[in-house]
Amino acid sequence: MSFISILKSELMKYKRSVLWKGVFFIPILSFAMLFADLYIRVDFLMSNDHIKQLAHIGVNGRLEALIYENHLSTFWFMLLSLSIVVVAVIVNYTEYNENTWKQMIARPVERRRIYMSKWIVVLIAAIILVVLNGVSVIFIKSFFGINGDCTLIFKYKILEICATLGVVSFQQFISCYMKNSLASAAIGFAGSIGAYMFAQSKILSYIIPYANVILAMPLEGNRDAQAAAFFGIVSGVLWLVIGIIEFNKRDIK
Repeated sequence: MSFISILKSELMKYKRSVLWKGVFFIPILSFAMLFADLYIRVDFLMSNDHIKQLAHIGVNGRLEALIYENHLSTFWFMLLSLSIVVVAVIVNYTEYNENTWKQMIARPVERRRIYMSKWIVVLIAAIILVVLNGVSVIFIKSFFGINGDCTLIFKYKILEICATLGVVSFQQFISCYMKNSLASAAIGFAGSIGAYMFAQSKILSYIIPYANVILAMPLEGNRDAQAAAFFGIVSGVLWLVIGIIEFNKRDIK
């Protein structure tokens, strides 16, 4: 069986499930929160005095202020990570709940292809989340007449995708490894909610995958965003390889 066939089969499992509904609902929720925030406080948020107050973190214009508001003030960084956690848990819980791991392994298919297909489903969900949020930010920018080049928003979303790779790979690994889905979900929720705390540390902000997401803002002079993207890629590759190796050696009973 080819890898494409395995991936198609994996995607078909969730065609009518709540998984994709949640993936589309979260960006809509984030959009509603950001739109309401600007609708009520746009004069204050886009004022020169407010932007000057944020200058120390690299906010030097209205578009940067919008990105800051989207990423931190409306907790998009947390919603994104939590959504990835939920998707990874659902993707692997299905196999444990229906006890279908043995059936999948019994097929004449390499285990790494099975694991990769599930990883790609989680990755696709993460990309959809990031892209839809980017579309909403562009719409709000246009609606409220906020000046600035959309290239910065594209850069923001590329950095975010890179940063989320670590979360995708790590969460897929623990969700697949742990039979108790509540335990893997608890770790993911704790990491996502505690990301702000981890981001305060120069070391943990790069080691903990969830913390990389909060740093992915392309503000002026913000080297942390590029570092977070780099470590997100490194973490994503590392945990993907670890996951494949563990899954290949696992004795599934």
